[in-house]
Amino acid sequence: MMQSTHLPIQTRHRNELHMRDPFVFPDETTKTYYLFGTTFSDGIGDVEPGFHVYTSTNLETWTGPYLAFDPPHGFWGVRHYWAPEVHAVDGAYWMLATCKGGIGVHRGTTILRADHPAGPYRPLYNEATTPHDEEALDGTLYEEDGRRYLVYCHEWTQLYHGEIKAIALDNGRPTGTPFRILRAGDQPWIRKFSDPRIQKEGYLTDAPFFYRAVNGDLLLFWSSYANTDITGGAGGYTVAVTRSTSGSIYGPWTEDETLFLDEDAGHCSLFRDFSGTLMLCTHSPDTPHGMERPTFFPLTETADGLSI
Repeated sequence: MMQSTHLPIQTRHRNELHMRDPFVFPDETTKTYYLFGTTFSDGIGDVEPGFHVYTSTNLETWTGPYLAFDPPHGFWGVRHYWAPEVHAVDGAYWMLATCKGGIGVHRGTTILRADHPAGPYRPLYNEATTPHDEEALDGTLYEEDGRRYLVYCHEWTQLYHGEIKAIALDNGRPTGTPFRILRAGDQPWIRKFSDPRIQKEGYLTDAPFFYRAVNGDLLLFWSSYANTDITGGAGGYTVAVTRSTSGSIYGPWTEDETLFLDEDAGHCSLFRDFSGTLMLCTHSPDTPHGMERPTFFPLTETADGLSI
Protein backbone atom coordinates (compact mmCIF):
# COMPACT_ATOMS: atom_id res chain seq x y z
CA MET A 1 0.00 0.00 0.00
CA MET A 2 1.28 3.43 -0.91
CA GLN A 3 2.00 5.76 1.98
CA SER A 4 0.07 9.02 2.26
CA THR A 5 1.68 12.24 3.41
CA HIS A 6 0.63 15.39 5.19
CA LEU A 7 0.13 16.75 1.68
CA PRO A 8 -3.35 16.40 0.13
CA ILE A 9 -3.79 13.54 -2.37
CA GLN A 10 -5.27 15.02 -5.52
CA THR A 11 -5.84 14.05 -9.14
CA ARG A 12 -4.51 16.69 -11.47
CA HIS A 13 -3.55 17.13 -15.10
CA ARG A 14 0.11 16.83 -15.97
CA ASN A 15 0.23 20.55 -16.77
CA GLU A 16 -0.65 21.33 -13.15
CA LEU A 17 2.28 19.40 -11.64
CA HIS A 18 5.34 21.45 -10.75
CA MET A 19 8.21 18.98 -11.09
CA ARG A 20 11.81 18.94 -12.22
CA ASP A 21 13.73 15.85 -13.32
CA PRO A 22 10.66 13.66 -13.98
CA PHE A 23 11.03 9.90 -14.34
CA VAL A 24 8.30 7.43 -15.35
CA PHE A 25 8.37 3.77 -14.36
CA PRO A 26 5.73 1.82 -16.34
CA ASP A 27 4.50 -1.25 -14.45
CA GLU A 28 3.27 -3.74 -17.04
CA THR A 29 1.66 -5.98 -14.43
CA THR A 30 -0.84 -3.38 -13.23
CA LYS A 31 -0.74 -1.12 -16.34
CA THR A 32 0.13 1.77 -14.03
CA TYR A 33 2.62 4.55 -14.64
CA TYR A 34 4.58 5.76 -11.61
CA LEU A 35 5.95 9.30 -11.85
CA PHE A 36 8.87 10.41 -9.67
CA GLY A 37 10.81 13.66 -9.71
CA THR A 38 12.30 16.56 -7.83
CA THR A 39 9.42 18.10 -5.90
CA PHE A 40 9.70 18.89 -2.18
CA SER A 41 13.49 18.57 -2.19
CA ASP A 42 14.03 20.41 1.10
CA GLY A 43 10.65 19.69 2.64
CA ILE A 44 7.62 21.93 2.69
CA GLY A 45 6.13 23.56 5.75
CA ASP A 46 6.43 21.05 8.59
CA VAL A 47 6.92 18.13 6.15
CA GLU A 48 10.49 16.81 6.01
CA PRO A 49 12.15 16.19 2.62
CA GLY A 50 11.46 12.87 0.96
CA PHE A 51 10.67 11.32 -2.40
CA HIS A 52 7.10 11.19 -3.65
CA VAL A 53 5.28 9.36 -6.42
CA TYR A 54 2.22 10.02 -8.59
CA THR A 55 0.21 7.34 -10.42
CA SER A 56 -1.60 7.36 -13.76
CA THR A 57 -3.08 5.04 -16.35
CA ASN A 58 -2.96 7.50 -19.25
CA LEU A 59 0.10 9.78 -18.71
CA GLU A 60 -2.14 12.85 -18.57
CA THR A 61 -3.99 12.75 -15.24
CA TRP A 62 -1.94 11.93 -12.14
CA THR A 63 -2.93 11.11 -8.57
CA GLY A 64 -0.65 11.92 -5.63
CA PRO A 65 1.67 12.75 -4.07
CA TYR A 66 2.17 9.49 -2.19
CA LEU A 67 5.26 9.07 -0.05
CA ALA A 68 7.75 6.72 -1.70
CA PHE A 69 10.71 7.34 0.63
CA ASP A 70 10.46 8.72 4.13
CA PRO A 71 14.08 9.03 5.35
CA PRO A 72 14.64 7.14 8.61
CA HIS A 73 16.25 8.79 11.62
CA GLY A 74 19.99 9.00 11.03
CA PHE A 75 19.79 8.80 7.23
CA TRP A 76 22.92 10.38 5.71
CA GLY A 77 21.08 12.66 3.24
CA VAL A 78 19.56 15.73 4.86
CA ARG A 79 18.52 17.99 1.95
CA HIS A 80 18.53 18.49 -1.83
CA TYR A 81 16.43 15.40 -2.54
CA TRP A 82 16.78 15.44 -6.32
CA ALA A 83 16.26 13.38 -9.47
CA PRO A 84 14.99 9.94 -8.33
CA GLU A 85 14.77 7.20 -10.94
CA VAL A 86 13.55 3.63 -10.47
CA HIS A 87 14.81 0.37 -12.00
CA ALA A 88 13.68 -3.23 -11.62
CA VAL A 89 16.59 -5.21 -10.14
CA ASP A 90 16.61 -8.89 -9.13
CA GLY A 91 12.89 -9.08 -8.37
CA ALA A 92 12.90 -5.80 -6.43
CA TYR A 93 13.16 -2.10 -7.27
CA TRP A 94 16.08 0.27 -6.85
CA MET A 95 15.63 4.00 -6.59
CA LEU A 96 18.77 5.93 -7.49
CA ALA A 97 18.45 9.38 -5.99
CA THR A 98 20.54 12.44 -5.17
CA CYS A 99 20.92 13.81 -1.64
CA LYS A 100 23.15 16.33 0.06
CA GLY A 101 24.78 15.29 3.32
CA GLY A 102 25.36 17.38 6.41
CA ILE A 103 28.31 19.68 7.06
CA GLY A 104 31.44 18.26 5.47
CA VAL A 105 29.55 15.57 3.50
CA HIS A 106 29.37 15.84 -0.28
CA ARG A 107 26.25 15.55 -2.40
CA GLY A 108 25.94 12.11 -3.98
CA THR A 109 23.72 9.45 -5.48
CA THR A 110 22.35 6.88 -3.04
CA ILE A 111 20.53 3.59 -3.71
CA LEU A 112 17.19 2.81 -2.06
CA ARG A 113 15.34 -0.50 -2.32
CA ALA A 114 11.65 -1.53 -2.28
CA ASP A 115 9.48 -4.54 -3.08
CA HIS A 116 6.99 -2.40 -5.04
CA PRO A 117 7.74 0.34 -7.60
CA ALA A 118 5.87 2.91 -5.48
CA GLY A 119 7.75 1.98 -2.31
CA PRO A 120 8.13 2.26 0.57
CA TYR A 121 11.86 2.50 -0.16
CA ARG A 122 14.58 1.82 2.39
CA PRO A 123 18.31 2.57 2.12
CA LEU A 124 20.25 -0.27 0.53
CA TYR A 125 23.22 1.18 2.45
CA ASN A 126 23.18 4.32 4.58
CA GLU A 127 25.70 6.25 2.51
CA ALA A 128 26.27 7.70 -0.91
CA THR A 129 27.13 5.14 -3.58
CA THR A 130 29.17 7.71 -5.51
CA PRO A 131 32.74 8.32 -4.26
CA HIS A 132 32.64 10.14 -0.95
CA ASP A 133 35.32 12.64 -2.00
CA GLU A 134 33.33 13.76 -5.06
CA GLU A 135 30.44 16.21 -5.33
CA ALA A 136 28.10 14.12 -7.47
CA LEU A 137 24.49 13.82 -8.60
CA ASP A 138 22.02 12.32 -11.11
CA GLY A 139 23.05 8.67 -10.98
CA THR A 140 21.61 6.15 -13.42
CA LEU A 141 21.94 2.38 -13.67
CA TYR A 142 23.54 0.58 -16.62
CA GLU A 143 24.30 -3.10 -17.19
CA GLU A 144 26.78 -4.64 -19.64
CA ASP A 145 28.06 -8.21 -19.89
CA GLY A 146 26.45 -9.12 -16.58
CA ARG A 147 28.03 -6.26 -14.65
CA ARG A 148 26.13 -3.27 -13.28
CA TYR A 149 27.49 0.26 -13.32
CA LEU A 150 26.47 3.45 -11.59
CA VAL A 151 26.85 6.32 -14.06
CA TYR A 152 26.78 9.79 -12.52
CA CYS A 153 27.76 13.43 -12.86
CA HIS A 154 30.84 14.77 -11.10
CA GLU A 155 29.63 18.31 -10.52
CA TRP A 156 30.94 21.57 -11.90
CA THR A 157 30.78 22.95 -8.36
CA GLN A 158 33.87 20.84 -7.63
CA LEU A 159 35.27 20.40 -11.16
CA TYR A 160 35.28 23.46 -13.43
CA HIS A 161 34.83 21.10 -16.37
CA GLY A 162 31.97 18.92 -15.14
CA GLU A 163 32.25 15.24 -16.02
CA ILE A 164 30.11 12.14 -16.45
CA LYS A 165 31.71 9.08 -14.89
CA ALA A 166 30.95 5.41 -14.32
CA ILE A 167 31.87 3.02 -11.55
CA ALA A 168 31.21 -0.73 -11.37
CA LEU A 169 28.87 -2.08 -8.69
CA ASP A 170 29.00 -5.27 -6.65
CA ASN A 171 25.75 -5.93 -4.74
CA GLY A 172 25.00 -2.23 -4.98
CA ARG A 173 28.37 -1.13 -3.60
CA PRO A 174 30.98 0.64 -5.74
CA THR A 175 34.03 -1.39 -6.67
CA GLY A 176 37.18 -0.35 -8.48
CA THR A 177 38.01 3.12 -9.78
CA PRO A 178 35.53 5.43 -11.53
CA PHE A 179 36.29 6.19 -15.18
CA ARG A 180 35.32 9.20 -17.27
CA ILE A 181 32.86 9.04 -20.16
CA LEU A 182 32.83 12.73 -21.08
CA ARG A 183 34.00 16.17 -19.98
CA ALA A 184 31.43 18.93 -20.47
CA GLY A 185 33.92 21.68 -21.31
CA ASP A 186 35.06 19.73 -24.38
CA GLN A 187 31.71 20.22 -26.15
CA PRO A 188 31.67 23.02 -28.77
CA TRP A 189 28.03 23.99 -28.22
CA ILE A 190 28.11 24.36 -24.44
CA ARG A 191 28.07 27.55 -22.38
CA LYS A 192 29.21 28.12 -18.84
CA PHE A 193 26.73 27.89 -16.02
CA SER A 194 27.00 30.23 -13.06
CA ASP A 195 25.33 30.42 -9.69
CA PRO A 196 25.74 33.69 -7.80
CA ARG A 197 24.61 32.01 -4.58
CA ILE A 198 27.86 30.07 -4.44
CA GLN A 199 29.91 32.53 -6.54
CA LYS A 200 31.06 29.86 -8.97
CA GLU A 201 30.84 29.13 -12.65
CA GLY A 202 31.71 26.10 -14.75
CA TYR A 203 30.47 23.57 -17.28
CA LEU A 204 27.49 21.62 -16.04
CA THR A 205 26.63 17.95 -16.61
CA ASP A 206 23.19 16.57 -15.74
CA ALA A 207 21.05 13.49 -16.19
CA PRO A 208 22.93 10.68 -17.97
CA PHE A 209 20.60 8.06 -19.45
CA PHE A 210 21.37 5.19 -21.86
CA TYR A 211 19.74 3.79 -24.96
CA ARG A 212 21.01 1.18 -27.42
CA ALA A 213 20.35 2.02 -31.07
CA VAL A 214 19.26 -0.52 -33.67
CA ASN A 215 22.77 -0.58 -35.17
CA GLY A 216 24.30 -1.40 -31.76
CA ASP A 217 25.61 2.07 -30.91
CA LEU A 218 25.31 2.90 -27.23
CA LEU A 219 23.76 6.37 -26.81
CA LEU A 220 24.15 8.47 -23.69
CA PHE A 221 21.62 11.29 -23.32
CA TRP A 222 22.64 14.15 -21.01
CA SER A 223 21.82 17.79 -20.31
CA SER A 224 23.59 21.13 -19.99
CA TYR A 225 23.19 24.71 -21.22
CA ALA A 226 23.61 25.68 -24.87
CA ASN A 227 25.28 28.69 -26.42
CA THR A 228 22.64 30.08 -28.80
CA ASP A 229 25.28 31.91 -30.85
CA ILE A 230 26.62 28.50 -31.82
CA THR A 231 23.51 26.32 -31.95
CA GLY A 232 20.97 28.84 -33.21
CA GLY A 233 18.39 27.07 -31.07
CA ALA A 234 16.15 28.22 -28.26
CA GLY A 235 19.02 28.20 -25.82
CA GLY A 236 18.85 27.42 -22.15
CA TYR A 237 18.66 23.85 -20.92
CA THR A 238 19.16 21.22 -23.60
CA VAL A 239 19.59 17.51 -24.29
CA ALA A 240 22.69 16.22 -26.08
CA VAL A 241 23.75 12.74 -27.18
CA THR A 242 27.19 11.20 -26.98
CA ARG A 243 27.70 7.75 -28.47
CA SER A 244 29.94 4.73 -28.24
CA THR A 245 30.12 3.11 -31.68
CA SER A 246 31.78 0.08 -30.07
CA GLY A 247 28.53 -0.45 -28.18
CA SER A 248 30.42 -0.55 -24.88
CA ILE A 249 30.39 1.79 -21.91
CA TYR A 250 34.17 1.88 -22.27
CA GLY A 251 33.83 3.74 -25.57
CA PRO A 252 35.42 5.47 -27.34
CA TRP A 253 32.77 8.16 -26.99
CA THR A 254 32.00 10.88 -29.56
CA GLU A 255 29.45 13.69 -29.33
CA ASP A 256 26.68 13.98 -31.94
CA GLU A 257 27.04 17.23 -33.87
CA THR A 258 23.36 18.17 -33.54
CA LEU A 259 21.69 18.66 -30.17
CA PHE A 260 18.84 16.23 -29.60
CA LEU A 261 16.54 18.80 -27.94
CA ASP A 262 17.25 22.53 -27.81
CA GLU A 263 13.96 23.91 -26.50
CA ASP A 264 14.71 25.06 -22.93
CA ALA A 265 13.90 21.56 -21.75
CA GLY A 266 16.06 18.78 -20.37
CA HIS A 267 17.00 16.19 -17.78
CA CYS A 268 15.53 13.40 -19.87
CA SER A 269 14.90 9.69 -19.51
CA LEU A 270 13.21 7.15 -21.76
CA PHE A 271 10.36 4.67 -21.28
CA ARG A 272 7.84 2.73 -23.35
CA ASP A 273 4.15 3.36 -22.90
CA PHE A 274 1.71 0.46 -22.76
CA SER A 275 1.14 0.62 -26.52
CA GLY A 276 4.87 0.09 -27.08
CA THR A 277 5.73 3.65 -28.11
CA LEU A 278 9.13 4.86 -26.95
CA MET A 279 8.75 8.13 -25.03
CA LEU A 280 11.12 10.87 -23.99
CA CYS A 281 10.39 12.14 -20.47
CA THR A 282 11.70 15.60 -19.58
CA HIS A 283 10.78 18.78 -17.76
CA SER A 284 9.81 21.81 -19.76
CA PRO A 285 10.39 24.71 -19.61
CA ASP A 286 13.53 24.88 -17.47
CA THR A 287 12.99 28.58 -16.80
CA PRO A 288 11.33 30.55 -15.33
CA HIS A 289 11.57 28.39 -12.22
CA GLY A 290 8.19 27.32 -10.92
CA MET A 291 6.85 26.60 -14.42
CA GLU A 292 8.57 23.23 -14.92
CA ARG A 293 6.15 20.47 -15.92
CA PRO A 294 6.61 16.78 -16.81
CA THR A 295 6.62 16.62 -20.60
CA PHE A 296 6.51 13.56 -22.85
CA PHE A 297 7.56 13.31 -26.51
CA PRO A 298 6.93 10.21 -28.65
CA LEU A 299 10.12 9.07 -30.37
CA THR A 300 10.88 7.35 -33.65
CA GLU A 301 13.69 4.82 -33.87
CA THR A 302 16.19 5.26 -36.69
CA ALA A 303 19.05 2.99 -37.70
CA ASP A 304 21.56 4.82 -35.53
CA GLY A 305 19.44 6.49 -32.87
CA LEU A 306 16.18 8.30 -32.17
CA SER A 307 14.28 11.33 -33.43
CA ILE A 308 11.44 13.38 -31.93
